[in-house]
Amino acid sequence: MSLNYPLLSGLFLGTLVSFLVTSLVMRWRVLDHPNDRSAHDQSIPKAGGLGIMSGVVVALATLASNGGFAADGKAVIALIVLALLTGGLGLYDDLRDLSAKLKFVILAGLALLAAGLIYPVNGFALDQAQVSLPYIMAILGTALWVFVLGNGANFMDGADGLIAGSSVVAALFLAILSAAAGQGIALQLSLALLAAILGFLPLNLPPARIFLGDTGALFIGFWLAGTALFYIHEGPPGAVYAVVLLFMPWLSDVLLTMAWRAMRRENLLQAHNDHIFQLALRAGFSHGQIALFMALQMLICGGLAWVFRTSATSELLALAGMAVLAIIGHWWARVAFASNPESAGNAQAPER
Repeated sequence: MSLNYPLLSGLFLGTLVSFLVTSLVMRWRVLDHPNDRSAHDQSIPKAGGLGIMSGVVVALATLASNGGFAADGKAVIALIVLALLTGGLGLYDDLRDLSAKLKFVILAGLALLAAGLIYPVNGFALDQAQVSLPYIMAILGTALWVFVLGNGANFMDGADGLIAGSSVVAALFLAILSAAAGQGIALQLSLALLAAILGFLPLNLPPARIFLGDTGALFIGFWLAGTALFYIHEGPPGAVYAVVLLFMPWLSDVLLTMAWRAMRRENLLQAHNDHIFQLALRAGFSHGQIALFMALQMLICGGLAWVFRTSATSELLALAGMAVLAIIGHWWARVAFASNPESAGNAQAPER
């Protein structure tokens, strides 16, 4: 798909609407007040994800008016509706505070719907082999992917510009990979999110004037997970490994932190401040440094996904190699920060 006028105009409108709606939300004054887990010392507007959601909808509506989705229309509509519901769930949580258990149950239901209504991942490939999954395993595995990435973005949203900045890189690489594979729908979905985040990002860069809130973090994670399903569907054999590799920086921190807490027999549903980026904040690293480092990690993983895209076996080996490095890096960082009295404590840890 070429960068034609309807696409460019849709992306421009998406960016503009995202910026304008985000600016209005700042005036709405739904505030994130500091607490004992906060990384900020003053009340900051949140629910900025409403701007991103609005920008994505406007961008896609412009594309749809020019016949942009064809046979994939039902799956695209399913993603839009379910992602908006996920963002709406996050908005309710920003306003009223849902219990973690109830929120996870609802998100699990939305993830199952996404798996059934979009494109479940029904197999894995190597260069000389193909493994097919039974339908129920395909649905459950795909739902788990959507659930984990959606929650992962939310868990990692604790530093100014961290999720918004790294999501720009992730959406860009999803667009590049989709374009190379001739996946026009995945390309449009990726670019719509990219454009909307670019409208929000200037207001979220350190020092942030507005936060994504659960509204934005859940929407972004769900949208990226759903877009990846479009890319995997009839994409290159190694597509499933490529998308996991692309999001390794988020997934490794979330999953390895959960494993660490499980080994310590701590409540996995309880809010905490044990993520590596949280330890880094307490150790004295700035929000900007942490956001930049996360974007750089995403850039490296995206580059590897691109380089090895033509071979499923090579893509899997690249994924395995980065997983090993993530485990080593996570262990090293946790040991290093444990020797720092400030980072080992519980004060000033971000949890939005």
